[in-house]
Amino acid sequence: MIGPISKNDEALFVRGFKSRCENTAIQIRSHLGLKDTDPLFAREVAKYLNVFIWELANVPGLPRETLRYLQSPEGDEWSAVTVRSGTKDIIVLNPSHSVARQSNDLMHEQAHIILNHESSQIIVSDSTGIGFRTFDKRQEAEADWLGACLLLPRPAIAASHRQKMDVEAAADYFGVSKELYKYRLRITGVEKQLSR
Repeated sequence: MIGPISKNDEALFVRGFKSRCENTAIQIRSHLGLKDTDPLFAREVAKYLNVFIWELANVPGLPRETLRYLQSPEGDEWSAVTVRSGTKDIIVLNPSHSVARQSNDLMHEQAHIILNHESSQIIVSDSTGIGFRTFDKRQEAEADWLGACLLLPRPAIAASHRQKMDVEAAADYFGVSKELYKYRLRITGVEKQLSR
């Protein structure tokens, strides 16, 4: 899930990465016939990238008990995962989260695809049957940053702020959580710049 990036995570970014993310968000909007300030919905990006989104309940061969667990409060810690089948990218989505959270999760996963990140590996212990996922901190921080830019590029935030949209209205308009909107408003410097 896209969330606040720490200074330590930002230190992982190569020079120019943040600008590249903002430019990517604008370019994708342009390719889809959208203005810089228009909302960009994760499922539109999936169509553009030819990414298949699989609702968890539609995954073939998934045992009913596993499905029940993954959609329960105990299994709530996972949001989405990208798998590659040949040359096809597939995102398996946890539909038990809010629409705004799903949008975050989908855009984060698509950011991994856009950035050509290596897929995580799932390692299952033969003795315990417990699975673990590999984790690349840099890749996760990059996907968080690009995913947030795709949903809320600086021009879109600036326009909504200039129009005096309150946080709730702006978050609804862009299809994101209030927390993500407030974070991007602050981290982009728009709030500070336009309050002068």
